[in-house]
Amino acid sequence: MNTLRTIKLDFVRSRIMFILLILLLSACTNSEQALSADVVLGKTIYEANCAACHGMQGEGQPNWKQAGPDGKLPAPPHDSTGHTWHHPDGLLLEIIAQGGGAPNSDMPAYAETLTQTEMEAVLAYIKTFWDARDLEFQTQVTKQNEAR
Repeated sequence: MNTLRTIKLDFVRSRIMFILLILLLSACTNSEQALSADVVLGKTIYEANCAACHGMQGEGQPNWKQAGPDGKLPAPPHDSTGHTWHHPDGLLLEIIAQGGGAPNSDMPAYAETLTQTEMEAVLAYIKTFWDARDLEFQTQVTKQNEAR
C-alpha cells in the first residue's frame, strides 16, 4: 500500500515540476519576445528618423570629429567606433528627447515626436550596434550613474 502511495506522490510531484518548468520556460520566451519586439520597433523608428544622419548601421558621417564649413559637427557614429556607448542611458535618452543642445549640433529634439517607450526602443536598437565589451562598459556606466 505504501508503494502505491509513493508512486502516486512521485507522479504528482513530477507533474508539478513539469508544469513549473513549462511556466518558467514560457516566461523566458515572453521576455525574449518582448526584447525582440522592442528592438524591432527601435529599428523601424531609427531607420525613419535617425539613419539619414547616423547611418543605417550606426556608422555616422565621415569626419564626424571635425566641424564642417558651417561650424556644425557631422553626426557621430552609434556603433563601436563612436562614443555613444561611453554615456549612460539617461543621458542618451535626454539627447534623443531634447536634441544635441550644443550650438554646433544639428541633432533635433524628438520629445514632441516620439513617446518615451519609442525613444527607449531606439536606444535598445542602437545598442545592437555595439560589441559585448562596449555593451558591458555602457551597462556599468549606466548603473554607476543611476546610483548617484
